[in-house]
Amino acid sequence: MSTDLPANATTMPEGRRIWTYRARSLLRRFCWRFSDRLRAAPPHGGSILPLPAVPLRVGFVVCEQAKWGLGSVLAELKATPGVTVGFYPTLSDVSLRMKSSDRRSDFATQVDFFAKLGPIWAELYDADTDRMLPEDVIDCDLVFIQQPWGMQDLPRRLSGRVRTAYVHYGMAVISNDRMQFGLPDFHPWLWRYYMPTDLHAKAVFTASSFRQPDIRVTGHPKFDTYLAPPPARDMVRTWPHTLDPKRKRVIFAPHHGLEKGSLGLGTFAWSGPVMLDLARRHSSVDFVLRPHPNMAVGLARSGLMQAADWQTYKSQWSALPNASVLEASPYWDLFRTSDVMITDSGSFLAEYLPTGNPLIRLEQDGAAPLNAFGQKLSGGFYRVANTAELEAMFTQIALAENDPLAEARSALAALLTPLDQPAAKIITQDILNSYVQD
Repeated sequence: MSTDLPANATTMPEGRRIWTYRARSLLRRFCWRFSDRLRAAPPHGGSILPLPAVPLRVGFVVCEQAKWGLGSVLAELKATPGVTVGFYPTLSDVSLRMKSSDRRSDFATQVDFFAKLGPIWAELYDADTDRMLPEDVIDCDLVFIQQPWGMQDLPRRLSGRVRTAYVHYGMAVISNDRMQFGLPDFHPWLWRYYMPTDLHAKAVFTASSFRQPDIRVTGHPKFDTYLAPPPARDMVRTWPHTLDPKRKRVIFAPHHGLEKGSLGLGTFAWSGPVMLDLARRHSSVDFVLRPHPNMAVGLARSGLMQAADWQTYKSQWSALPNASVLEASPYWDLFRTSDVMITDSGSFLAEYLPTGNPLIRLEQDGAAPLNAFGQKLSGGFYRVANTAELEAMFTQIALAENDPLAEARSALAALLTPLDQPAAKIITQDILNSYVQD
């Protein structure tokens, strides 16, 4: 593991036990919200500190490889003279709830993944003592935060010392104002919130009940992936018959939102069994199960499956000669060498669209609706709401290749890249421009 540190890095401070860290985080956020009612809106971090002379140190606070979507930004920053980059691995909200042995193992997996992308400047979790370390170990000029979950008040705690930037880890197509721009300890304190489209920015500006973060519309870096040629179909080993690229290939990507209080997108109660049955019955088609990273948590909270049952289900997939399971790894190569996606996910409705391939959306009564941008994309995917409809649509799309929405998808894909430059270039230039102006 690379541990190249910034020149002014400090030694590791004493950490806090996991349960203490979680309790203090909740108490800190509650107390701040109470006192915040008596105050004016917080200043953005960028209004306090100018960026220093080169080298500019840009960090990434990361916790889940499956949600990593800033590869193009990382590459652009690495290629920029006078900029150095590094990672600060931490625990996700899911890892914080794990048993200590599982938490250590999961954290080691995450660190190994990000260490292959760049130097680890410091870790926010000490696996040896099973303690969280204070944010003082973040010692750079600007830091991108991968997600709010597990670190909702990190931008506020860093404000005045380190600039914080955020790109939502998924393409927002579901109506969920709180998650997307309404977390009071997170979004208002960002130095920059880089958003994918004007329509997403407009949603923030029209939601008067929320303080407005400092927004720049840049496009989403995830879609920079599609600017490069796709991998050859016989080079992606996740597919069961990699060396037979002419076989039909189907991705099943179930969402974890199954319990009350969630977005309610999950259809696994009915779609899980039928998808496994389709894989068993259609041996000439290759299938990959690509569940949401929090699938096990959603299943357990809903009472639908406990950990052992979920493991059994995945094992049944893996045991089939024409099926496999991909959980934590990045999924872009999988997307670009597939033929059909079947999903109840939110962001995949957009992220899969540039492949040009058909997508079957699994729908559930009572689920959170599409937001304004998602509604614009809705003419590009097929919709089913029960077992019979799914089986019929699978036959039409995957087997008969009857795809009347192909032309509509091609037109809608342009909405995902609204600007004339890659998102990574626009984001990097915005950072550099702010440095010059300050």
